[in-house]
Amino acid sequence: MNTPTPRRRRALALLLGALATAVPVGLVSTGATAPAAGAQGTVNFTQSWTRQLAAGRAVSTSSPVLVDNGGTPFVVAGDNAGNLRAFDLASGNPLAGWNSVNVGVGLRAPLSSDGSNVYVPVATDGADRYPQFRKFAASGAPVWTSNPGTVLPSSPAVGFLLSGVALARVGANWSAFSGSSGQFVYGIDAASGAKAWEFRNADSTMATPALADLYGLGSPQVITSNDTTAEFPTDRNGGVLRIFTSDGRQICTASQFVEGNTYAASGYNNSSPVVGLVDGRPLIAFGSTGPVQYGAGGNQVVAYDAGCNLRWSSPPLDGQALSSPTMADVLNRGVSDIVQVVAQSDGANTYPRVYTINAQNGSLIADTGTRLRAYGAALAYPETLSIVTADLNSDGAQDLVVPAKQGAFVLLDGRNLALMGTINTNLVIQNTPIVTATTGGVRVTFAGYNGLGAQVSSYVANGATLGNRGWRSFGNNAQLTGVQGTIAGPYDQLLEGQTLGSGRALVNGGYRATMQGDGNLVVQDGGGRPVWFTGTSRPGSVLRVEGDGVLNLVAPDSSLQWFQPARGSGMERLVLGGDGVLRVASSSVLWATSRRLNTERTLWTGLRGVLPTDRILWGEVLMSGQELVSADGTSRAVMQTDGNLTVYRNGQLLWQSGTFDLTARGFLALQTDGNVVVFDHRPWPMREFGVANRGGRQLVIGNDGILRLVAADGGLVWSTAPRVK
Repeated sequence: MNTPTPRRRRALALLLGALATAVPVGLVSTGATAPAAGAQGTVNFTQSWTRQLAAGRAVSTSSPVLVDNGGTPFVVAGDNAGNLRAFDLASGNPLAGWNSVNVGVGLRAPLSSDGSNVYVPVATDGADRYPQFRKFAASGAPVWTSNPGTVLPSSPAVGFLLSGVALARVGANWSAFSGSSGQFVYGIDAASGAKAWEFRNADSTMATPALADLYGLGSPQVITSNDTTAEFPTDRNGGVLRIFTSDGRQICTASQFVEGNTYAASGYNNSSPVVGLVDGRPLIAFGSTGPVQYGAGGNQVVAYDAGCNLRWSSPPLDGQALSSPTMADVLNRGVSDIVQVVAQSDGANTYPRVYTINAQNGSLIADTGTRLRAYGAALAYPETLSIVTADLNSDGAQDLVVPAKQGAFVLLDGRNLALMGTINTNLVIQNTPIVTATTGGVRVTFAGYNGLGAQVSSYVANGATLGNRGWRSFGNNAQLTGVQGTIAGPYDQLLEGQTLGSGRALVNGGYRATMQGDGNLVVQDGGGRPVWFTGTSRPGSVLRVEGDGVLNLVAPDSSLQWFQPARGSGMERLVLGGDGVLRVASSSVLWATSRRLNTERTLWTGLRGVLPTDRILWGEVLMSGQELVSADGTSRAVMQTDGNLTVYRNGQLLWQSGTFDLTARGFLALQTDGNVVVFDHRPWPMREFGVANRGGRQLVIGNDGILRLVAADGGLVWSTAPRVK
């Protein structure tokens, strides 16, 4: 059991305790700060209302949540004593049903809402060491409470919660997803609180999962990032990205392991992922730090695609990238870029340093450097604090609301990060605010504390707008945990169980794999030239990825037109690569030094080049009517439409398989076990050549008219005799 070490848990608990008991220092007096040169106008926020949540208590890392409540929205916040209070968003009036709600455990994690209910993660070291989740109705009445018997029977009795609850509709019902420092990620039935699934990720998960439909399935996938702590002599600290189906099957993983102090796209992952569409493909980005969880190391933002492949890593950032990145169109280009706040060390204090990162390639666009030094204090920037955005100066670009110390939010022009003003709150802010539209302006609502205790405050800027491609794209989720629904696509892969319908395509870079209306599956390059095809011709056919990774191209009458026989035992995907090659990838869970990672292998690759070619590779097929042609053009291996595999040289028949299938849908397969098999249309094997598990990797027609099965080292495994059988 990879239980967090007592030393590590104590250090985290001490850090959280310090955050809970700190008092404000050097509060900035009320009033707007003059904008810096280059800023597009001054932005003035005025206080709409402020209410005390609980006297003598602190609000630290638990972000508040907006509840739509049928168009009469209210905000709920929680403090370090477990109090939950609700206030009308417009007036600040307290809601009576919430005036005595207490969960019994100090709240550290962001709150979540499905629009009508509030979900609360509950667990703190030293108080309630079991990760639990609770649901409250809009009236403040409890709906359910999870417990070790119903939700967490396998979980160790250790942990605290910084991970919020991510919510999405799966089919007609709401589902909830969260993780804990108790080493598990959970899927929960949001109606009953019952555990739907759990996954032991072998270390702490302090980041809220992101939810997005990365593959066009019609239901979201769950994207998590977590840290890993070295436990064995050959082990390393680091982090892991995981993508799950909504029912808990792990699709793929990527590891960011630390090598000493080396900066190399590696580190702890305590930052919640943010998900968006960049250059026509899903992009998953999060902050990664290391080689130790709190201290010097390689700090960066890293970005991956929907196959867990690294797309880019940013240059080193001069501070811990703990908080979630924010995706927003800060340059008014019609595309989203990434902004990240880090804690910049300044002696005993830290101050916010903000970077704008190009979401296409990870390069730095802008950096505040030391300009925000005046807004520092002796407090850390925790994982639950992120930048939110809106078009504050109505110039079309998203501007930034950056939580700072000394009781202020700094307002930065999205185009150049110039200071446009502040919201001076007289509160210590350690969580992410809520940004909403109001009549003629924008409202920012947040929770914090001062010497009087916990408070919730709301400020309004007239003339500002939410704008386009901003924080609200993420459902106003407190940790920006991703698109709540479908990314527009086009997509570059299909998961098992999906179908590529007639007229649909997979796209990657300049390549398109199109299921044409005439029934032919064709891969084309950027110039529209075919580079691979199935050669099928039944209009209205579709391609299905079966549960074991087998590909079936099926006509409207359910007849099989083309078949890829390679089978896997894990989670299979059909992927169009950036090189224009179709592949079937199989991912299975592997325990590696107690971490459940994916081992991925390729079951099948599409033929390279338009037929004719002189060979098929391991896992490929030769369909009815297709042929292999020798390098000098004199010899051919033909999969005839009558089901007979034949070899000709200079037009003379040299060899045949003696198989027949008058449906004209028989085919030859070089299976992944190395066996050569001729199938009929059902598909049933008509002839097997008994060469399985002998290392065969290529079936090649030579200039001499001999068909040879060749091993990876070039050795001969099997061949045809140059005579008619």
